[in-house]
Amino acid sequence: MRGRRRAATVWLWAAATTACGGCAQIIGASWDEYALAEGAVGVGGTGGTGASGGTGEGAVGVGGTGGTGASGGTGGACPSCGGQSFEGPPGGSSVDLAGTGATYDWSAGDINALPDAIARQGTQEPCTTSEDCQFDQYCDHPARGACAHDPCATGDSLLTTCNGCVTKICDARPSCCTQTAVPGDCAHDACQAIPGAATNMTATCGDACIANICAANPRCCDITCTSSTQCAAIIGPDSTCIVGGRCTASGGVCPAETVNSNGTCTGVWSAACVNLVAAQCPGKTCGGPAPIWDATCVGLTEALCGAACSAEPGEQRGLCEPYRPNQTNPACAGVDLTVGVPCGGTVPVCNRGNTQAPAGIAIHRYAAGAGQLPSSAPSRVLDACSPTGGTLACTTAQPIEPGECISVAGCSGVVDGMELIVNPPGAGHVAECQCANNGSVYQSAACASPGCAATASVSPIKPVTMFVALDASTSMRRTTGSSTDNTITSRWIPATDALKTFFADPGSAGLGVAFRFWPHNNPGLCSASPACPGAGGSGCALPLVPFDGTATRRLTEDAAPADPQELALISAIDSLTPNGDTPMYPALDGATTWAINYKNAHPEEEVAVVFITDGTPSHCDTVPRHIASLARNAFENYGVRVHAVGFGNSDRTIINLIADHGGGQAHNLVEGATLQSGLRDALVSIRGDAASCEVAVPVSDVVDPGSVSVVRVDRAGGETTLTPRSGLDSCGDGWYFADASNTRVKLCPPTCADLRENPGGKLRATVPCVAETLAPITTPWERYHAVCPPGTRAQWEYLTYRTATPGDSSVEFFTRSADDPADLGAATVTLAATARATPADTQICDETSTPPCAVDLLDVLGELPGAHADYLEIQVRLNPTSDGEGGVRVQGWEITYSCPDAE
Repeated sequence: MRGRRRAATVWLWAAATTACGGCAQIIGASWDEYALAEGAVGVGGTGGTGASGGTGEGAVGVGGTGGTGASGGTGGACPSCGGQSFEGPPGGSSVDLAGTGATYDWSAGDINALPDAIARQGTQEPCTTSEDCQFDQYCDHPARGACAHDPCATGDSLLTTCNGCVTKICDARPSCCTQTAVPGDCAHDACQAIPGAATNMTATCGDACIANICAANPRCCDITCTSSTQCAAIIGPDSTCIVGGRCTASGGVCPAETVNSNGTCTGVWSAACVNLVAAQCPGKTCGGPAPIWDATCVGLTEALCGAACSAEPGEQRGLCEPYRPNQTNPACAGVDLTVGVPCGGTVPVCNRGNTQAPAGIAIHRYAAGAGQLPSSAPSRVLDACSPTGGTLACTTAQPIEPGECISVAGCSGVVDGMELIVNPPGAGHVAECQCANNGSVYQSAACASPGCAATASVSPIKPVTMFVALDASTSMRRTTGSSTDNTITSRWIPATDALKTFFADPGSAGLGVAFRFWPHNNPGLCSASPACPGAGGSGCALPLVPFDGTATRRLTEDAAPADPQELALISAIDSLTPNGDTPMYPALDGATTWAINYKNAHPEEEVAVVFITDGTPSHCDTVPRHIASLARNAFENYGVRVHAVGFGNSDRTIINLIADHGGGQAHNLVEGATLQSGLRDALVSIRGDAASCEVAVPVSDVVDPGSVSVVRVDRAGGETTLTPRSGLDSCGDGWYFADASNTRVKLCPPTCADLRENPGGKLRATVPCVAETLAPITTPWERYHAVCPPGTRAQWEYLTYRTATPGDSSVEFFTRSADDPADLGAATVTLAATARATPADTQICDETSTPPCAVDLLDVLGELPGAHADYLEIQVRLNPTSDGEGGVRVQGWEITYSCPDAE
């Protein structure tokens, strides 16, 4: 009869410590503690001293009677209850044979199969920075966003909020960017000379420098009065102070350095006023080199934004590309961690840097929808590395080499939809090149081979809707301010012709447009008379040409009247003669209110305001900072971009301020012959590239072009496989290869037109994984050392395991044992167990099985000498299906031994 001490055998998968009658016992420890770390645990027994843990295969020193463990707990009675359980595989990661291509020892979920709502949490396309691309992705050639030019190219300085990448670059190197700070409630900085009335440039606008200059030369500032004596001193002897606190012209004429405004005189902040800065504003200087987006700024695009400036002419930009196995970020010499799509109870953690990442890196979980994933929103992009409120879910158990990934199992408390972030700030944080793409969303879907994760390329078809607010004040037709000037050729005609050309452009197909004039009291009050509109812009939020979000009201490639929305827009523009003042605040308030309401109802769309003016604010709230705050609210709180276009008498500072606060583009144009083309180009730039009718083939130089499949997914999730064509000449509906290398797919014109007029879905080009019959994976031998107290001997007890073996695949567990490790190589190898799904399901053999299952190592090894040897080794072989398919996984195993009396 076999003498076993069943009470000493422990059946646990989690690492823990227990005690048997005072005899401390380490159970469920990870393999790192025994086979990789060279320390061990000394356990005291009764009457002796525990042996040192040693430097071998994680040996455990167990004391004799009544002593103290050399490097671990203290002993007590129970001299023969020593025993251990060991877990594998090394590091706690699963071993996988997945997919039909190359083999990897980790796996991930399929990013292309994520539900759209989940995908949108971590993929914002067109991307501008790595914050837009979670799920182990990077931003391939960042999109321009709202910037005046491509951040991957040199050019004029950019506004700080035009996209998330530029925000980070401007923070690191301000000389790359146009700074639009305006002091207090003043109109502009003291170093800027602005033609026209110096509105809001006063001694009390909130800037000490401007106050000093107003005192030194009142004609630099907005002139107000409380007595005629003041007017006489500033304007001339015949000037008087009238109701409203304004000075009349002296003899009907305003003096030099001032301008006539409705019969009163006010100052102009001219170059002479700027020259007073040196004397009146200690510590402030004007001039210096103008900001410019130079090669250094371009270089920071890759270094700070994790983006690759690599697109060829005509190639689609701003796509989140999945990292491929073994791929690293060339701009990162250190560590760069990402999290792939979780699957099958594991979380894939990758290192895309070029330095090994250490073990022990934390993964935190956050509630579903917590909003802690990195974001490119300007209000958050500089804090993307500082998530709050997370809870530790698990840690990495082994180092991660450059370009490699590991599957982390055993994360606690995670459920589908939870946000995950690797390497959050706090204890154990590891320095990274960037932490902008450290996030993912937990999913429990099936795993796929990493080699197949990047074989589908997606091109988003995102609807774009804009509210166009056009200045229709008197100055749009009376350019000199004289009542006899009725020339409209320099502003109104070129501006409206540009709009009509833009609406008729086939490239605008699919665009949603709502339109109104300001000031204009149709369909609601949007002027300063009889009173300024209230909060929300009142009537200014009601478009003259409405847009309801339906496909039938989007612009099409057809010309009016076949395009009903184009016809409505052109008819509205032709119906008005400009007249009125410039109530800029309520006009922008109404435009942003409409856009915010529309965005709330259509969160999947890109929504923008295009604000066009030829002047400066004249009525209602005229403070530039207050006007720009409307744009800031729309952008930062609702994701609505506000673009500003100015010409004629417009103030460049106000145009830049509105666009910068609104995350949009600023276009300061010149009236006259070039205005029509300039405004048309500005509108095209604001619209962005037309909905792309191309999609990249995910694997270049495809051997079999017939293996490429192109699928259109509509906004409801319905899929349509498109028909391949041999070329443009043979097109009907469908697609064809756009180049000889088969790297880009282009839609046939009818399909492209339909896509643009019905946006909201996506195109997906897929290439099957490389057909390759998989070979079995055999793991290295893993060694375990049983150490028992004096008077006892080792007895190997049970093997338990958990696997996944689809189809007719299998996993085989082999064992061998010896008293001397030098003899293990010659020891008999025995098949201990085979895990398979059919004919009998033995994929899981542990305490959770029905009935509970364990492989009896005493039977496998033989009682003497095999089962009583001091050393045991285990090896695992993963066998693919008979047709070479993968998906095989070993999630873990456990081996236990006891220490019965030697007699």
